[in-house]
Amino acid sequence: MKPGMKLAILLGGAVVVWGLIAYVFFAGNSPAKKAPEVAKTALYASVDCPESVRIVAVSKPDSVFGRDYISDDEKMAIAMSMMKINEKVMSQTGDLSEIDLENSGLTSLVERQMSAMSAIRSFVWLGSDADKPRPFNGWKVKIEYEAKTANGSPYRSEYWFILDKEARCVVNSFEIPIL
Repeated sequence: MKPGMKLAILLGGAVVVWGLIAYVFFAGNSPAKKAPEVAKTALYASVDCPESVRIVAVSKPDSVFGRDYISDDEKMAIAMSMMKINEKVMSQTGDLSEIDLENSGLTSLVERQMSAMSAIRSFVWLGSDADKPRPFNGWKVKIEYEAKTANGSPYRSEYWFILDKEARCVVNSFEIPIL
């Protein structure tokens, strides 16, 4: 082997090793990879009984542009979910004529539905420039989970977390009850 070839092989190997180290370090710290963990931490901090949480599914981080947190398809899915909850509440309360305020499971569901609707209304963009492109603004992660209320009633929900560009913090969140 020629003397220059040993040096070339050693240098080439060193470049490959340092390249792999850099890739693992930077790719492992990418915001898209951090977003689900930040969202999980926020979930446990947001529920009444974090010890009762059982995570069912975590979405892949999705890009958020401007304040357009919810796509049209997601709006439709949320509307269908809210309609099912409304039907359940109406059937269990005789169209609200027989409300049992002692039923903690039902009152919790109604409170969570009202909170979700309030959050959704605040995200709906009705401006005249709604079709203009918006800059990348962060990430959204959805976590489907089961837990118990403070009164011990079990429930299922999907919590949406909107994170900043670097996935360091949650800038907005809301919960969608699931039947």
